[in-house]
Amino acid sequence: MEKKVVLPRDELLHENQAIEWWYYNGFLKSKRKNYAFMTCLFKAEKDKVNLPFLKVPLKTLYFSHSLLYDLKEKKVTKEILPLVLVSEDSFSKKDLFINYFYPLRKSFMNYEIARFNDDLHVKTKFFDLWAKSEKKPLLEGGKGFIDLGPKSTYYYTYPRLSVSGYVGKDPVQGLAWHDKQWSEQGFMKDSWLWFSLQLADGTDIVCFDYKGKKMATISYPNNRQETCPVTFSPLDRHWKSKVSGIAYHLAWKINVKNFTITTRPLMDDCEMNFGFLNYWEGPLEVSCNGKKGQGFMEHLAEQEPSVSFRRFLINEQKKAIKNILAYMH
Repeated sequence: MEKKVVLPRDELLHENQAIEWWYYNGFLKSKRKNYAFMTCLFKAEKDKVNLPFLKVPLKTLYFSHSLLYDLKEKKVTKEILPLVLVSEDSFSKKDLFINYFYPLRKSFMNYEIARFNDDLHVKTKFFDLWAKSEKKPLLEGGKGFIDLGPKSTYYYTYPRLSVSGYVGKDPVQGLAWHDKQWSEQGFMKDSWLWFSLQLADGTDIVCFDYKGKKMATISYPNNRQETCPVTFSPLDRHWKSKVSGIAYHLAWKINVKNFTITTRPLMDDCEMNFGFLNYWEGPLEVSCNGKKGQGFMEHLAEQEPSVSFRRFLINEQKKAIKNILAYMH
């Protein structure tokens, strides 16, 4: 059977995969503020995913990461939910439907990722958004299946979503990005540098460096798609985390086809800390051939956290899992 993404079927859950995730980022405007956001729901098979801190007697785990960036105040609010529970009717409908919640919260709050015809609904603690695709889905590598050498992955993107809704009670509109990815292989001492880029002329580019494997896939304004080589060169913007001790390159020059792109972060402290996975995730100011654009960068650097830091994270994980299991029983 040919390995390729088939939509809308592959928006749904895939069985026997080590890891699968539904990821969204975007930029939002209200009358008084500019925001950016990221949220991702992960599904992991505990015995396959290779995350040693996930010590819980459950075969399948769900957890979520979210960030809300106040671009005016240069502040970021982070939420890491180490274990969430999905509702009984999640994945029971023809189209994508996931309803989930965090059982340690004193008052109930539901989160949702769902499709209703042409609209996607994404709801978290921070925002409640409705999104509609302005372009056809982008299939990374041409068919949505990528062989990365030590591992392979299915991967597709909705690169340009018009979005409206609320941040808290603040009405917003903007432009968003949606990735979906799944793999039979778990984390394997992974490291990567990843960009989603939305250019002013309607061109969208996803590009990455996975442990030396570099690839870019372009979605042009006319919906033509192309996969091609890419190069990344760090520029003169660095930031070192006081939590993990990891130093990140935050500014980059990217060359792909006839595009010369430079990226700079809109704020520095965007590190997420989750077990042995510490990564930088943040919004970017983008310049391409003299014109402005916007984007996101995700950087999982090669890392070996200190012994004290590992102990702290494992203890925090154990506390959360103990409380969640008490709630479930």
